[in-house]
Amino acid sequence: MPLGVLSVVQTRDALSQVDSTTLAGVGGAALQAVRSQIDLIKEAQISARVLASVLSNVRSPGPDCVDRVTALARGIPQAVLVAYIPLSGLMTCSSNGRVFDFKDEPRFRTLIEKPLPRVVYNPHGPVSGTAVIGISHPVFDRTGIQAGIVAISLSYTAVAPGNYSDSLALWRPAYLATVLSDGTLLLSSDPDTPPAEVIPASVDLKDLIRIADRPAYVDDATGRHILSVVSVTDDLYLLSIWQRDAGSFWQRAGAFTPYLLPVLTWIAALVAAAFASSRLVVRHVRALSRSMTNYVSTRQRLLIPDLSGAPTEIQSLHAAYEGLIRTIEQEEADLQNLLVDKDILIREVNHRSGNSLQIIASIMRMYRRETTDQKLRAVLDGLINRVITLSSTHTSLYALSGQRDVAMDVVLANVVKRLKEIHGVALGVASKRLQPIRMEAQAAVPLALALAEAVGCYFSRPNLGRDSVVVDLSEAEGTIRLRIEGPVVPQLRPETTDGLQALPQRMLRQFSAQLFGTVSIRIDDDRATVDLVFPRPKGS
Repeated sequence: MPLGVLSVVQTRDALSQVDSTTLAGVGGAALQAVRSQIDLIKEAQISARVLASVLSNVRSPGPDCVDRVTALARGIPQAVLVAYIPLSGLMTCSSNGRVFDFKDEPRFRTLIEKPLPRVVYNPHGPVSGTAVIGISHPVFDRTGIQAGIVAISLSYTAVAPGNYSDSLALWRPAYLATVLSDGTLLLSSDPDTPPAEVIPASVDLKDLIRIADRPAYVDDATGRHILSVVSVTDDLYLLSIWQRDAGSFWQRAGAFTPYLLPVLTWIAALVAAAFASSRLVVRHVRALSRSMTNYVSTRQRLLIPDLSGAPTEIQSLHAAYEGLIRTIEQEEADLQNLLVDKDILIREVNHRSGNSLQIIASIMRMYRRETTDQKLRAVLDGLINRVITLSSTHTSLYALSGQRDVAMDVVLANVVKRLKEIHGVALGVASKRLQPIRMEAQAAVPLALALAEAVGCYFSRPNLGRDSVVVDLSEAEGTIRLRIEGPVVPQLRPETTDGLQALPQRMLRQFSAQLFGTVSIRIDDDRATVDLVFPRPKGS
């Protein structure tokens, strides 16, 4: 019976794996159909960024502007238009030599509202008159003020994925359509058929973003279908309905066919076991098995009937089982005592470490009060803050001990809270997005100190507003990332390489090395971001 149940479960898992593989394959086939357009869009984005950089270094785009955009258009055969459009909207620099005023075009007004690279879809391009995918990139003058945009219009090409086969059936694309994110239908493989007749009623075209890149099975009156939505650009999606085309008789027989062989094998095994087993042996084995199973699940031993009439082998097995149970119970009791002693020792070490660090901080405060040297005071302030942070970390470990690993989100939250108290920062200044990640306690100290170094630099800046500092702890595929973002401070600038202000950067590198990770500091406008990335410690 266990073998038969296992065969059925394995068959069910195999069918589930086939379904998952089919969904991934269908999504991959649809994605492969639009791969060329995605690559073309990425190439156009790079070209637009390069052209915008070249035009930014020119005092004002002159006669050579037309030569530049014409040369770029020759390098992208699918481009119907490459142009530089100033903020006034009057296009005089284009690859096709045309002059056009975009001043009253709503899409042009949207592109220049914010100086950001964009990808848009236009079913009717104002210059080409055809459906195009527009790539734009802002152009800034030498003073950093936006002067215009570089625009590349790519011709829109319909796509058609090929058939996909799994181990049971052949899936064919029955319906293809391109739609916008708001549900607007653009092109379809069957224009004469309304979308409502082929798209399941449970699917809302206005909610494509939710189901994008997640193919799923859909059952209706006509059978089972696969619904796939692939994102081509931020505003353009490829919708495909896949229809199952079963070939052989066994494929059309239904969902029970894969289970037929395991069931027949199971029945044959039961019949053979009924003739081959002896009631005398089976009865005692079952009693012993029930006792073992009950002990595994409840740690209580069932009373086994008299085994005097059982075979010698079964009696020996029962005696060995009883001896094994007594050994396990004794060793579990000893192990529990050792774990309790270990937890008490760890708690005591963390408690004493926290108290000792508090005493050290108090002594340094006494020295700070007695000295009048401002530089020495600044050094002592930094040391006091680091010692208190380390003390807070040990206090958190003391409170969370008793477990094999600790919750890093709780430890880091306590560190941020303690730093707020030290620097007198108001509530709401720091925003925390900490995933519930558990790690061994030995990794908590360098990670908490790295957080304290970065957050302490941000908190040292006066007049911080709400959510000025963002702390983000996340994990993906065995890699843990701590990201701290805040206003630009002198300690985190690239040019700060020596003196006391360069100490935080050196310490961050030391802490990341202890975690076998890397740390980077990125400056974007008036924001500085510290990224600490390290692999999950082995055994965590």
